[in-house]
Amino acid sequence: METGKTGKYFKYAIGEIILVVIGILIALSINNWNEEKKEQQDEYLALKSLYSEFVESRELFNQGQRHHEMIFDGMQYLLEILDAKRVNESMVDSIYWRLDRSAWSSGIFEPSRGIVNSLINSGKQNIIRNDSLKSLLIQWNDQVISFQNTERLAQDYKFTYLFPLISKLTQLPSKLKRSDPNQSDVSHGEVDLDLLQSKVFYNYLNQCWVYKLNILAEGKLTSKGQKVKEALDNIISLIEKELEK
Repeated sequence: METGKTGKYFKYAIGEIILVVIGILIALSINNWNEEKKEQQDEYLALKSLYSEFVESRELFNQGQRHHEMIFDGMQYLLEILDAKRVNESMVDSIYWRLDRSAWSSGIFEPSRGIVNSLINSGKQNIIRNDSLKSLLIQWNDQVISFQNTERLAQDYKFTYLFPLISKLTQLPSKLKRSDPNQSDVSHGEVDLDLLQSKVFYNYLNQCWVYKLNILAEGKLTSKGQKVKEALDNIISLIEKELEK
């Protein structure tokens, strides 16, 4: 101060401070870059796992849909001939096999949900940066549960009301003999046509058909099945797009 160099010292101190601040900012930038890279890697690994999980779930869903469609087609055939009042003895074999189809049980859709549940239950769903995908993942469990409830309701109704009537209508083919390639199925297509054309059978069959319609995805725009199919397709499509980035 005595020699009048105060200004120079201030400039030097300010310069030092600026250098320290710049160093801190660079360090923070590098740290943020590293964190972002780690988050991107975590997201990529999560997306890869989710992709495998949802592709597997879609295949399980499609398998179930094929089985539901087989049963639905049998019910629809019976309803169509009953509506047209054209049931006769010459149709017994055809009716017999449709009754058999209608009596089949259907499994409940059980998708793999380990990865998506792990993300949501641990609160790590925010590593998914695509908001649309994240929203679909959060909604997925509720959609699955709703669809499963519909399947169970249809199954319970069929086995409570329709199957006992089918058992009275005819003796269905032997499942034991079907599973043994060395035996032939000797069951004959005998059908009680009077019971088949009764109001009680028609009403139970009609209600089962309605339940199946709500389960099927193809062409049923407001069905539970359609909503699950759309969710699966959208989730898989969004994951694919994210993985391509």
